[in-house]
Amino acid sequence: MKKILLATVMAIVMTTSAHAACEGGTLSDDGKFCISDITLNWWSAANWCKANGRRLATMYEVCPGWDENVGTGKCPVITSSIGPYAWTATANNSNYAFFIDPSTGFVDSGDRSYLDHALCK
Repeated sequence: MKKILLATVMAIVMTTSAHAACEGGTLSDDGKFCISDITLNWWSAANWCKANGRRLATMYEVCPGWDENVGTGKCPVITSSIGPYAWTATANNSNYAFFIDPSTGFVDSGDRSYLDHALCK
């Protein structure tokens, strides 16, 4: 009987999908993204996402239809409660990556050593 119970529990655990965490962060208004409450350089932002069972979101995930340019209104507003700026996984060259302002949709790129929030998917 114990073996059957153990097998049943293991089957349920293995088929249940894991939910990614957002500890130390804020979920976007649509619930699709987790934005860190602290600022981090790009590499630390990627690790912060990983520690929450997530990954840095790409520009194309955050801004469907993005025209690959920087500026105001290039991305839809994804949250009104976290502001400026949040890293994405999309590189702009070997030293730069794109970031957005989740409260305005402003897109730019910056040196990966700058301190911004992590934007995780």
